[in-house]
Amino acid sequence: MASKCRISLAWQMMIGLALGVIVGAIVDSQFAQTYLQPLGTLFIRLIRMVVVPLVVATIIAGAAGISDTSKLGRVAGKVLVVYAVTTAIAVAIGLLFANLIQPGLGLDLSTDGLVAKAVKAPSLTDTLLNIVPINPMEAMAKGSMLQIIFFAVIFGFGLASLGERGKPVLRFFEIVGDVMIRVTGYVMMYAPIGVFGLIAFTVAKHGLAVLLPLFSLILTSFIATVVLVFLVLIPIVAIIGKTNPVKFLKGIFEPWLVAFTTCSSAAARDAARLVGSGAPRHPRRCTQARRHEVDRFLLDSARQHHQHERHGRLHGRLRDLRG
Repeated sequence: MASKCRISLAWQMMIGLALGVIVGAIVDSQFAQTYLQPLGTLFIRLIRMVVVPLVVATIIAGAAGISDTSKLGRVAGKVLVVYAVTTAIAVAIGLLFANLIQPGLGLDLSTDGLVAKAVKAPSLTDTLLNIVPINPMEAMAKGSMLQIIFFAVIFGFGLASLGERGKPVLRFFEIVGDVMIRVTGYVMMYAPIGVFGLIAFTVAKHGLAVLLPLFSLILTSFIATVVLVFLVLIPIVAIIGKTNPVKFLKGIFEPWLVAFTTCSSAAARDAARLVGSGAPRHPRRCTQARRHEVDRFLLDSARQHHQHERHGRLHGRLRDLRG
């Protein structure tokens, strides 16, 4: 019996993108706004729907899952240093290629009726204080990611300190996290249709001329990402992680492509979990279970760190597509 040929999610989304361009070039803007834009808007709302419970459950489970809390501070310190350094390098590379290629140059999107609000940058003290939520439930309702992450980490540490008494609650959040991963998978089954609706509406509203600057933006992002991977991530994986770079690249390709096409790190989380199972190991004195706990904490915290890091930029791209 011949096996069924299944198209991967990433390629489905690329097909949806191509079909969106074709359909958007054919239909008028009114038709696209009435019938196609809601397809993309629904996708964005579905993604937003799963983010908060997914973040809360996975961060709490990741923080509480490290049974040896005496090593937690050292692990967290190393994680923050790595994140800070790699993020600074990523920003520098992004600025370099953005200034060299200048994506979006010559694109004139209509801003009729839009008035920019004057915004005063908050002080460093206010920025740090605003990380601490006065009401965690309010932070979850508003989607304030930094406040949600702060509360989830503190809650996870408190849960870990309970030892055996906290195991039922830890198991609950682990199950909630698994459920939300499954729900995210269901949402991503709709992603090709959402991408189709977003790009079709954009092309119908602004014309095919919008595609060249948009392609320039995608190309700039892709080139900068490839440079970051080969100049920063590959040396870290090969030298520090003692892992075969080819195996690493094969493992991250699909979650990377899914995250790139959806602008959602949550969408790629399930695949990233599988990659994490083959991640570089920690010192030999750690047990297999301990390595799993630390790997899970690092993977969850890394994903949330970079998700917040990219949240404003990626949300802006989706908002522009939505019109």
